[in-house]
Amino acid sequence: MKTMTVFEARNHFSRTLRAAERDVVVVTRRGKPVAAIQAIDDDDLEDLLLERSPKFWDMIARARQGRAVSLEVVRRRLRRS
Repeated sequence: MKTMTVFEARNHFSRTLRAAERDVVVVTRRGKPVAAIQAIDDDDLEDLLLERSPKFWDMIARARQGRAVSLEVVRRRLRRS
């Protein structure tokens, strides 16, 4: 894990992104963490978007109540939003 200040991350953004390809970069302000930067690929992007989607979690909650939803239905519904 690499740590950078907001100033360093902003003024050397290309370097920050290169560092994030190797490991998580924690960005700090006044010594306290405010963000984490991590490289992602296409597969990671889909996971990231789903885990932050309230619609997705609503569908998961309904499925856990016994009303199963296929993955194809989930993808179709999320594309509409």
